[in-house]
Amino acid sequence: MELAAMLGCPDVAFRQSESEWEASVTAAMRGAFAEHAEHNAFYRAQCEAAGVSAEDIDTLADLVKIPLLPVRMFKQPDAHVLMTAPLTEVELEIRSTGTGGVPSVARRDVKTVSRVMTAIFAQYREFFQVGKGAGLFLCPSTAETPEMGMVKAFNVLNGLLDDHAYIVRDYAFDPEEALGQLDKWEESMTRHIIGPPFLVGRLLRYLELEDIALKLDPESLVVTLGGWKRYTGESISREEFNAKIEKYLGIPADRVRDMYGMIESNMLAVECEHHRKHVPPWSYVSIRDVEDTDVELAPGKTGVIALMDALSTGYPAFILSEDVGEVDHTPCPCGRTGQTVSFRRRLQGAELGCCAVSIEKFIDSQEIVAECEIPAAAAPVEG
Repeated sequence: MELAAMLGCPDVAFRQSESEWEASVTAAMRGAFAEHAEHNAFYRAQCEAAGVSAEDIDTLADLVKIPLLPVRMFKQPDAHVLMTAPLTEVELEIRSTGTGGVPSVARRDVKTVSRVMTAIFAQYREFFQVGKGAGLFLCPSTAETPEMGMVKAFNVLNGLLDDHAYIVRDYAFDPEEALGQLDKWEESMTRHIIGPPFLVGRLLRYLELEDIALKLDPESLVVTLGGWKRYTGESISREEFNAKIEKYLGIPADRVRDMYGMIESNMLAVECEHHRKHVPPWSYVSIRDVEDTDVELAPGKTGVIALMDALSTGYPAFILSEDVGEVDHTPCPCGRTGQTVSFRRRLQGAELGCCAVSIEKFIDSQEIVAECEIPAAAAPVEG
């Protein structure tokens, strides 16, 4: 299938035969690679140094030849050299600041934005089948944080829902307000909860401490994005997370869906009901050897995740991440074909750098300040 056909018919694109999928992915990557190698002087130099051109990309096995951009390049002051499109055509600048405080900046031109919005909308329809209901967003709004990729991705869901509410404002989260909003929607529309795992976890912790067990709706979803490790380094257990959602929100595990992506890439891998994150057919995940990232590992082997994306016209979205994981090509019980990806951890020495980390770190710092403040009535009176 051609790229435009895949975006327009995701139900067919996610169910191609293995040979059709290989041909579709290879053609999409070859086309994107040719465009960037021809029109991007910086990237063309990388291709010439590697001795590779679009004519060398004939099969899926050849995708390993495509030069990758280390994700840290997006943190450099001169990251604009990565651009294929002119800066005058940039529509969005997406930023992510991790524990190191240096932001990654990924600039997207008009054509890329149009493609990405279409792709994300198509994936939400394909995997979630939502067309109505209400969304409780446990994150800031795009008005408050227009530069955050996670928030932008969540915001696309608004176009599929009848109502929504953003509960995090000025980096403060009030679980009582969240419960009040859920009560408001009860019996009038299906209630969905959307947010990074740590903020959904805060809501669950409040319900647990207050011994409150809700029963949401049969079609309710909990949709998460943003990683399963807190800025403190503490991991969030997915099994415990799912169990608490079932106990305190009344939502079964197959209605809890996590997603994987990074701001430097347009790829968003969405979980099906079997908790396998499906790589869209306009993207390809290549697992590389930790010691030699020019070497691609076989499916099932753990290594560094490289994300290849055919949607980007703004810059070459062939990214060597600092994430570690695996890909799987075995058939999924849901019937979708292609790759699924599993994220395991960050590379040793790599900082935590997702939007959720920034939000959590700031919320925690604000709460510590609030706890340390002396109430006005208790303050000593001078004189």
